[in-house]
Amino acid sequence: MSRIPRFAIIPTNGRSCLADCLAAIRNQVDHVLVVWTDQKVGHHQAFPEWAQRPPDGVTIIYQFDALREVNISCWWNAGLRHVEQAASIHSDPRWSKWDVAILNDDAIVPEGWFDAASGTMRQMGVAAACSGGRGPMPVLHTQPGPVPLDTRLCGFAFMLAGEMGLRGNESLKWYFTDDWMDWESRKLGGMVMIPGFHVEHLYPNGQVTPEIQEQIAKDAQTFVDIYGMRPW
Repeated sequence: MSRIPRFAIIPTNGRSCLADCLAAIRNQVDHVLVVWTDQKVGHHQAFPEWAQRPPDGVTIIYQFDALREVNISCWWNAGLRHVEQAASIHSDPRWSKWDVAILNDDAIVPEGWFDAASGTMRQMGVAAACSGGRGPMPVLHTQPGPVPLDTRLCGFAFMLAGEMGLRGNESLKWYFTDDWMDWESRKLGGMVMIPGFHVEHLYPNGQVTPEIQEQIAKDAQTFVDIYGMRPW
């Protein structure tokens, strides 16, 4: 393998759609980190059989101390820390950089998505990438601030240049987590949206409960406290 290492981080509470998400990304990356988020599960024996014996190339991250509340940023960070620790023990020069895709468990990326997003991200020297642009050319944002909604970071499927050390802000727990990653990536060089490569999102807002609705309002205010404005 001559290219730099590639990872995917997928938080999940065990929805059946995870199997399709894994199948779509598995041949595009070197390793998948599944961050288990089901707060009702307290021991490994209660996990589905596949999670007790994950397939080759898949690691399950059980981090119950961090899973006592709903916090997407915390789940992302658990995976990002794991990848960074793996990179730190390698002397191979290829490990000076690594690509990390962060996916919802109901996101189905098309074949070639990782190659296309990584290739453009690395060529342009930016910190993050996603797909979905409608025009013929990539769309680049290099300054924090509101942009047309169809050009903001795709929160259910995006990629980071892992060695840049970008992390989620754990004070943002549900909404605006992706906006934080978007705006912070622009500070580190930029976020690029490549054209095409439609990612299927099976269940948009499919897990929004009354408690989540309350958290969304809190996150909106936290984002304004941080940046002085809403992202959209």
